[in-house]
Amino acid sequence: MAEYIVAFVLDKIAGYLIEEAGSFSRIDVQVEWIEAELRRMQCFLQDAEMKQNGDERVKNWVADIRDIAYDTDDLVDFCILKVSQQRSGFLYFLKKFTFLDEVLFRRKVNKHIDKIKKRIAHVKDSRSTYGIENLRIGTQMTSFSGNRLNEKRRSFPCNVEDDIIGLEDDIEALMSRLIHGDCRRSVISIIGMAGLGKTTLAKKLYLSRDINKHFDCCAWVYVSQEYRARDILLELGKKLMGSNKEGVEKVNDEDLMDSLRVFLSDKRYLIVLDDIWKHEHWDDLRPAFPEMRNGSRIILTTRFKDVALYADVRDPPHELRLLDDDRSWELFSKRLCVEWNCSSILPPWSEKLGQQIVKRCGGLPLAIVVLAGLLSRKEVVFNEWQKVLQSVNWQLKQGPAQCEEILALSYSDLPSYLKPCFLYLGLFPEDFEISARRLTLLWVAEGFVQPRGQERLEDVAEDYLEELIGRSMVQAAKRKSSGRIKACRVHDLFRDLCISRGKEEILFHVIYAGVKFGSISRARRLAINSGVPVFTMNVTKIRSLLFFNLYECVPLDLKKFKLLRVLDLEGMQIAQLSSAIGDLIHLRYLGLRETWLKNFPSSIGCLSNLQTLDLRSTLIDSIPLAVWKLQQLRHLHFSKFKAMVVSPPYNSTLPNLHTLHGICLCESSCMKNGVENLVNLRELGLYGDLHLHEEAVSKWIHLNKKLEELKIQSSNNFAYVRNAAIPKLMSFSSHIRLYKLHFEGIISKMLDIKDFPPNLTELSLEDSFLKEDPMPILEKLPSLRVLKMKQASFLGKELVCSSGGFPQLQYLKFSFLTFTTWTIEDGALSNLRQLEIVECNRLKIVPKGLRPLTTLRELKLGFMPVDMKFKVQDRQGESWYKIQQVLPI
Repeated sequence: MAEYIVAFVLDKIAGYLIEEAGSFSRIDVQVEWIEAELRRMQCFLQDAEMKQNGDERVKNWVADIRDIAYDTDDLVDFCILKVSQQRSGFLYFLKKFTFLDEVLFRRKVNKHIDKIKKRIAHVKDSRSTYGIENLRIGTQMTSFSGNRLNEKRRSFPCNVEDDIIGLEDDIEALMSRLIHGDCRRSVISIIGMAGLGKTTLAKKLYLSRDINKHFDCCAWVYVSQEYRARDILLELGKKLMGSNKEGVEKVNDEDLMDSLRVFLSDKRYLIVLDDIWKHEHWDDLRPAFPEMRNGSRIILTTRFKDVALYADVRDPPHELRLLDDDRSWELFSKRLCVEWNCSSILPPWSEKLGQQIVKRCGGLPLAIVVLAGLLSRKEVVFNEWQKVLQSVNWQLKQGPAQCEEILALSYSDLPSYLKPCFLYLGLFPEDFEISARRLTLLWVAEGFVQPRGQERLEDVAEDYLEELIGRSMVQAAKRKSSGRIKACRVHDLFRDLCISRGKEEILFHVIYAGVKFGSISRARRLAINSGVPVFTMNVTKIRSLLFFNLYECVPLDLKKFKLLRVLDLEGMQIAQLSSAIGDLIHLRYLGLRETWLKNFPSSIGCLSNLQTLDLRSTLIDSIPLAVWKLQQLRHLHFSKFKAMVVSPPYNSTLPNLHTLHGICLCESSCMKNGVENLVNLRELGLYGDLHLHEEAVSKWIHLNKKLEELKIQSSNNFAYVRNAAIPKLMSFSSHIRLYKLHFEGIISKMLDIKDFPPNLTELSLEDSFLKEDPMPILEKLPSLRVLKMKQASFLGKELVCSSGGFPQLQYLKFSFLTFTTWTIEDGALSNLRQLEIVECNRLKIVPKGLRPLTTLRELKLGFMPVDMKFKVQDRQGESWYKIQQVLPI
């Protein structure tokens, strides 16, 4: 983290010195000196951070550099604030004292700089004083405890527990893939977060009698973070060929590889590579495993999805899931009995208390086994178990398997740019479902996301989130029908790791009811998860303030928070947002979702750095025109909770605005020289009396050639009235980036195929009142992957999907429609994977054309007739698609 913090501050200093050159000339020279020293220290930080877990001296040295970087960050931000105040001519009646004010400020800053310089000199001297000059010598990738854990896992125990709870289906599925399937050599990857049981599952398969009968030879090697190709090859040679290790130590790697390849060339083999971390590890070892098309297999366990796909893109990885409550309790109680070496003797009170303990494990088998082992060594009395419940997090750190150490290996392996992003998840409440859009915008506002060529920062942030999910450190709670992440969550134990490391790095602090504020005086970010805080300590250095689910009135003096970058007040009752909001010139993110605001001060126009303004579901009477002055604004979400008529003033440009949602147009709206000047939009959501502005709306959309998502909703859901008609649809043929369209309102006639966006992948229709079957047109869209036909989008009786139609469609949803017949001709919907039908009560029979759709994996039905007939093709005793009765979506 220190490496990232220093890099972040160096970028800020560079920007400050360029933008504010000459504002405080003498100060600038000293800031340049600090920058040069931090750059020199940065060269050592990466190696120092790797080594700090095993050396307290290095850890303290890294912390000193981090604190210097933080203080420098404060200095630069205060200087920027001062310059901004001077330029705005604040306190007009004191202007005659501006020179004196500046002199006093210079003196104060110089004093602060002198302190920083002395600390830098002390840190430089301490490297030699404490003998940490040559950090590269002897540097290890993991801590001492990590080495100990690796050694423990490297010695493969031959006994595996008979009661493999929650893995029965996984064993059956993987056994089939190992023994049956293609004759080619295939790699079967088992992926999932640390502690899910990947290694346990692999051991159960490896020791199976059926496996031993099927393969000529088998070998198990543990790879780990401390991977050394030669050691792995020597281990394989010893286990497969019985080579004497001392005898082959002098053989070079190439000859050793050749010997293994020759030995395996005429055998059907099974190799287990346990805990592989990098693509390069697989590249090094792959030549040893010949492809003889005899059904040989390689089992690979990893935390990283990209490593699994890289090893064999043709075989999908097998992803392990967390245990549900019943399975968790079953594992817990059986492990207790195993530890006690007896049958179940749990007292009556133990189940209720034990289930509370197990609940805290969040379905993670490793944590459950650790706590079961802990309790097995204690007296079976209520008070002892109660103590464990009250200190579960602490107990898991002290347990013999060292849960936190195992999880921390994943954190240590993160590249520096992902570490603050991951730790930031600790700000969110326990079991909180985090909006992916909200999270990525917060990362951008915090400055965590690094530029990557011409790519948008928001797109880079989304890749960051996908990478954390691919590393099994974050769970994808929901995905959109297009496959993009909609919401995510973090396991409680990973969240605990985030919180402990976040506090250690002074990155943030989480406040609950009753927390003493004295302990958080150095925190850079605050998350208030419960309780009404009274900020009595100095909060001038706080960068982020986030409230979660309070839904009560909280007094908030914004004058105290001078350096805020993020202010998220979701759900709070704020009678009046103070005009002091305009003084927060560093603010990048202002979240006011579901707040109760009576007014919105015009001083918001002073927020020259604001990137995101989120007013969704906010009760507010009016929006000040000053919003349209925010030149750095990138994302603007208006509230549709109250139909706020929003009209930008004359010649509003907002060159950086990419997202504009919830903009309401009515008879009094002015389009000319207003919104039509906003021509760099990527996402646009319009609603209201759009038919009154048909020509202006069409022209505006035509000018926005960068549009990627467009939602048009006529007359705010009242689709049965005359003015609910969507304006005459224009041609979108020139919108090559537009991939998502949503039309809500009466459409007189469907677009011709030539007028659709050429790269459209997602289309949603609602209240369209189409009388003619739209399928003959829609099925010709070459790139369409998602189609949703919602309530009243089609009023006809029959839908026909003709042969060859919808070649790329993967997700199809019908909801609240009245059609009775659906025909699917041979060759239609050839790539369909998910089909969802909700309350289409007149459709009695799923068409016969579904039977040949071998790509279909999931069929969801909501509020459909119980006597509905299905045609299900049976293949080896298993349904070829999954049928679920679901509630309304």
